[in-house]
Amino acid sequence: MKRIPTKLVLKALSPKTALRVVESFDRVTTLVVGVSWAAAAIMIGFAVYTVNLTVHAKHDADLALVAEPVLPKIVHKKVEARDVKSMMDQLQHRYPTIIFSFKNNFSITSADGAHFHDWLGVLSYIDTISPQYHWALSDFCVGKCGNAEIMQATLNGDKVFFEKPQDDSNH
Repeated sequence: MKRIPTKLVLKALSPKTALRVVESFDRVTTLVVGVSWAAAAIMIGFAVYTVNLTVHAKHDADLALVAEPVLPKIVHKKVEARDVKSMMDQLQHRYPTIIFSFKNNFSITSADGAHFHDWLGVLSYIDTISPQYHWALSDFCVGKCGNAEIMQATLNGDKVFFEKPQDDSNH
């Protein structure tokens, strides 16, 4: 084993060397603390910038909500017999050769092929006289349809109406 020279050990433990080591440590510590504060300042700057962008985005979103029109709610309600009674009476008066009935759906039938144009007329006319209803054709038959009917159409209907929009005050 090699021996460490005593002179070198005494020089390392001398007050002058200790003072240099402390001064070097102070400079390095000051540099590390300075870099840390600079990094913290940069991070705070980015945080403030991000908050600023967020505030502006929220403000722009609020302006867009204010500019957006408030639309009414469209409601579909299943048609019931009492709802279409007056319409059926009106159709029966205008088209006496066509048979109208309503149970769960609206049925338009005829047993006489000579009234084909009247029967088709009813199918196109029904939307005109009942704009509050939305009709969907669920069954359509011309020819041998069953029972004594030669022409049969079955319509399912929804009553369409609008409700006032809800107040969205918590924008």
